[in-house]
Amino acid sequence: MSALLQLDHVTIRFGGLTAVSEVSLDVRPGDLAGLIGPNGAGKTTVFNLMTGVYQPTSGAITFDGRPTAGRRPFELTRSGMARTFQNIRLFRSLSVEDNVRAAMQVHRTQGPFQSWWRGAGFRRAEAEVADQAAELLSIFQLEGHRHELATSLSYGDQRRLEIVRALATRPRLLLLDEPAAGMNPTEKVELARLIRAIRDRFQIAILLVEHDMQLVMDLCERIHVLDHGVKIASGTPEEIRRNPEVIQAYLGEEHSLPA
Repeated sequence: MSALLQLDHVTIRFGGLTAVSEVSLDVRPGDLAGLIGPNGAGKTTVFNLMTGVYQPTSGAITFDGRPTAGRRPFELTRSGMARTFQNIRLFRSLSVEDNVRAAMQVHRTQGPFQSWWRGAGFRRAEAEVADQAAELLSIFQLEGHRHELATSLSYGDQRRLEIVRALATRPRLLLLDEPAAGMNPTEKVELARLIRAIRDRFQIAILLVEHDMQLVMDLCERIHVLDHGVKIASGTPEEIRRNPEVIQAYLGEEHSLPA
């Protein structure tokens, strides 16, 4: 199966600091994969490279067979790549529904004139957007909050809304940066169920960065491991759990990772 996203010996340097070095990995259609590593391993930097926030110093990244070099984040979003962030970045002054509607604008075809004129085509498009937003909010049990400010939601619901907003861009690849950050054990169980359901319902690939090893081992089917900006392992959860380099990177000695 051809890779949907491919990193080929990707390196990025900031001045004299090499943050990511010669990283190669791929995400295939339908993958549910994890990117893990100790603090400072370069995980979010890799996400920023994938999504066009950073451009690599060397190496190549392709998405759906096309190089990402020179393409800005919104262009990659339009082509089918969406992400969430470690620190929630909702539109704070907008309602729950309008956060979702705003994300849908990435595929909007009406120009300024149609928006000003508000003819039949514009009204029809607006009705479709409203229906699609309502459907997504219903799927994720947020429809009862649709007219509330996004910041009035509980922490867990804000995390869920950020995922809904990403899905509103109609991605084929969803990148989740620390989706379980700040969640309690019960919320993490629900999050794992939700992520599986998203992959299966929307038929998309998901790659997540996560510090909670138990969540990663229970949820992901493939795992890539970084340490000090270098990929040290890729494999199934069982392979990663038993990998001496991974154990050394996390624990500094021969123990075992969560089963």
